[in-house]
Amino acid sequence: MRSPSIDYLHAKLEKQIRLAEGYTEIERLSFIIKACRLKPYDYIFREKDNKIILHRWWFDEFGNSFEIIKKNIKITYNDLRLDKKKIVGTDLYYGLSLDRIAKMSKLVHFSGGKDEDLFQPCYLLTFLGIDDHLRSYLCYNGEWQQVSPLLIGMKGLKFIAKNLDIKFFHEKKENSTLPCVEGRSFLSYIPVSANFLELLKRQHEPIYYIFEKK
Repeated sequence: MRSPSIDYLHAKLEKQIRLAEGYTEIERLSFIIKACRLKPYDYIFREKDNKIILHRWWFDEFGNSFEIIKKNIKITYNDLRLDKKKIVGTDLYYGLSLDRIAKMSKLVHFSGGKDEDLFQPCYLLTFLGIDDHLRSYLCYNGEWQQVSPLLIGMKGLKFIAKNLDIKFFHEKKENSTLPCVEGRSFLSYIPVSANFLELLKRQHEPIYYIFEKK
């Protein structure tokens, strides 16, 4: 399946995206749909009908579903109803190093703590690019891999969406969606402040090294 530019697709479906936000009454849901590069299942795989209808089933490029059930959002990770072989990536910057992604971003959100079994540091790091798309990376057992921004969960996505104009950094003392203990979440603008960099150096060295030269 050939995939058009995700920005072109979202522009074409702008009214449907806004309908989803209005129906759910979730503030800035339009931003979340676009930032996570979500696509409506029926439109992509069934009929490309431009009628203004409420698309309840959206999916991302990692095989996760984002569904509107009544007025709530249900995220299904690794949804087996989706045929991953038919899902086409639309992120032009997929696979770039963390350093390069950081340089091309304006906000960073990360949550983490220690693995509840091995008690090893684990982090979920998410950048908001200058293109307004989210890119997430999971550090587990010392290794980074790119993952879906939906792993942040709706609380984290709403938190980012409501603080796009942040000038410093915020800390939230709560467990993330990761299976971690002693969890914390942070949101900061990029380039990060000296105070935030010092906090990272003291408490989160794997994250500090990504930003120390920025």
